Amino acid sequence: MTESLGSVRDAISAMGEFEPLYVPEPQKRELLRGLAAAQAQLAAVRLKVMAVAGDVAARDGAKDVATWMAADHRIAPAEARTDLALATTFDVRWQATAAALAAGDVHLDQARAIADALDGTRDDLSATKLLEAEQIMLTAAKKLDAAGLRKLGRGLADVVDPDAAEEREAKRLAEEEKHAAEKAKLTLTPKGDGTTRIAGVLPNAVARRLSTCLEAFAQPRKQAAESDGRRVPHSRLLARALGDLLERIDPSRLPDHGGDATTVIVTLSLEQLRTDLASAGIGFNDDVAMTAATARRLACQAQIIPVVLGGEGQILDAGRRSRLHHPMQRKMIRLRDGQCQAAGCTVKAEWCEIHHLVPWSHGGKTSVKDGVLLCSHHHHRVHDQAYLHERQPDGSFRFTRRT
Repeated sequence: MTESLGSVRDAISAMGEFEPLYVPEPQKRELLRGLAAAQAQLAAVRLKVMAVAGDVAARDGAKDVATWMAADHRIAPAEARTDLALATTFDVRWQATAAALAAGDVHLDQARAIADALDGTRDDLSATKLLEAEQIMLTAAKKLDAAGLRKLGRGLADVVDPDAAEEREAKRLAEEEKHAAEKAKLTLTPKGDGTTRIAGVLPNAVARRLSTCLEAFAQPRKQAAESDGRRVPHSRLLARALGDLLERIDPSRLPDHGGDATTVIVTLSLEQLRTDLASAGIGFNDDVAMTAATARRLACQAQIIPVVLGGEGQILDAGRRSRLHHPMQRKMIRLRDGQCQAAGCTVKAEWCEIHHLVPWSHGGKTSVKDGVLLCSHHHHRVHDQAYLHERQPDGSFRFTRRT
């Protein structure tokens, strides 16, 4: 074997000494084809030796022959591991593909693509069908490169055994969903600057639903701009849309939390409640705070238990719950208003929120008469202390920035 290798290397050295510039085109064509085939044949021999070269690695204390080759040959470890995996595969299965590589009929990349495709269908096909699949891939290799073979390989089982395609697809989807559920995670990390970092991995179905919901809320703001005229980045639109989505959730339909339906508790001093000035705390059993304007806006959208405190913090009034408008009320308000009631705004009813004309903090009721449609942008504005708002005779709202 060593002598044969020496002869091969001598022959290659001799070929390297000739000048191909003056070789006629037909001979160059055949020379290139022959060299490609020879390269494949050498690769086949190399893989065959690698498959049984564990003793070489053991002698030098290397983990495996791939580790030894990476160090000894000065090649990338990933490349060595990939070659060892293919060598091991050809040592135990896919002999027809290994033989085709040894004959120079397929290139190394093609052989690897075929082996990967066959390995990917081992659980789906019988032994007889696998042999049939291997022949299909080898025949295709006469026309397809490695990329084409990989593409063919993704649907190989359906080509060989189309009758069981539906069953395989159902199995694949079930395994994919199980994998997604096991990988799913979500973390919320307060940053200490008024923001929280959200990071996670979601199943595709959940992510698509979330994306659809967020895009629906972000849609009306495609042309939205900041106060300085700059266009709002789409990522910021989605972040705001998440807040809008949460505010639309009916707390009465959430699971019980601590024995009671999930409820937001806003604590305001009596002075804050009347003058709309200082800040309010929102009770989530932590120290998250929000402005009074935000608390009032939330009161329009969620189930609220107002807890009013006196100067020393004593409870003056633990008011009754104020709920969302029920579906029929929302439908009637949308039919009546048709779109956002801010002057000049054309955001349609489906994308609007219901604002209480008489603030909750002043005894407003959840009724059709007391509700009016505002898009999310203008709903924020109506509770923003930086703006004055006035309702016109036609029912529309006009906003003026305070000076």
